[in-house]
Amino acid sequence: MDNKRWKRGERGPFQGIMEQMDAFFNESAKNFNSLIKRPLAVRTRETEDNVIVEAELPGYRRDQIQLEIFGNQLRIFVEDHSNTDEEGYSHQSERTVTLPFAISEKETEAKLNNGILQVTIPKNNSSRKFISIHDTTDL
Repeated sequence: MDNKRWKRGERGPFQGIMEQMDAFFNESAKNFNSLIKRPLAVRTRETEDNVIVEAELPGYRRDQIQLEIFGNQLRIFVEDHSNTDEEGYSHQSERTVTLPFAISEKETEAKLNNGILQVTIPKNNSSRKFISIHDTTDL
């Protein structure tokens, strides 16, 4: 049996195997990350008349963004297809914002400016009904 000790920087018998294992796991992690839907950074603020939803979408173009309304929910979905290598990859992200009232498709406006998507949703929806509350504690 050879008792040779490997000095720092020298290539040992398992160095090639370790390099191949590292390459395998790094490539697998890259492929796995491309399959994951990542949540978007979204802020919601309220004015007297509107709810404003802002999503940070740096680098995305208009044709990569989808907005969907489902009753009282706004779904923001983005997908980036890139063909920088032979296989290509796709990154997807989405976020759903739920409001306490139905969202009007006709009155809702969206604009994309410098990587910030801003969706303005009016609060004065004609289908909203409020119920008055009578305080009976003093009776």
